[in-house]
Amino acid sequence: MPYRCTPPLKDPVKTLAYTPWKLAVAPFQVSPCTWYVSGQTWVGAYLIDTGDGCILLDTAIPESLYLLADAVQQTGHALRDIKMILLSHAHYDHIGGAAALQRLTGAAVYMSREDAQFLADCPGETLEMNPLSHPQQPVIDRFYSDDTPLRLGCIEIRTRLTPGHTIGCTSFFWQETNPATGDVYRIAMHGGVGTNTMNDACYARSARLTPALRDRFLADMPKLASLPVDIALPSHPYQIEILDRAGTYTHESQPYLDPTVWGDFIRERERRVRALIK
Repeated sequence: MPYRCTPPLKDPVKTLAYTPWKLAVAPFQVSPCTWYVSGQTWVGAYLIDTGDGCILLDTAIPESLYLLADAVQQTGHALRDIKMILLSHAHYDHIGGAAALQRLTGAAVYMSREDAQFLADCPGETLEMNPLSHPQQPVIDRFYSDDTPLRLGCIEIRTRLTPGHTIGCTSFFWQETNPATGDVYRIAMHGGVGTNTMNDACYARSARLTPALRDRFLADMPKLASLPVDIALPSHPYQIEILDRAGTYTHESQPYLDPTVWGDFIRERERRVRALIK
């Protein structure tokens, strides 16, 4: 199915803070080893079964943490199976549940060195962006290195520093094998493409974000668009529509397999950021 995005939700933080069940969604598989497990439709979190424990990409906010925990259980996994928690960037909507999950699972928490410093220096621009959510500060155990892949079981994840949305926004690339066919799929999730932090009004009030980050974002996009990706996963599901096929995955049908989606998604986000400048 070709690339398609949908309008963002209205008042998602207020909804998740007071009536999170209104945005609840059951977990669903998106690739041979990966499930969407945030439990809600605003911000994504993904569970990767490596055969030797699980990797969790992002955690959403604490107000929806019970939905995430329930989603993990529904996939047939337990929270204690999570061995690594990978955070895409320092915004509260992606790291808000990390501190609680760190305590519940004992998993190591990873983030870029750049965003760990951004988180420490500017809580008002990261962890405390919205007063309706009450995230706790996670302990960052380890930093990413673009030169050193992360390995657990059958999965090797390569990280790529992709600043713009934040100083240390990180994207993830890995491969999975279809057990039914033996086909190998290249999977990716961009760490953050939101234009809300790449506009001049944001730069005017930010202590650390500057137009140079936007320039870097735009310079990186053609390189990213050229990377071969078979299954593109969004950090927010409205940025790449995946909810419309929730629950339809089988190893034989592969409803999210489309090598054109990643490039189209990257080029569309580049277009949106360039429109801010104009």
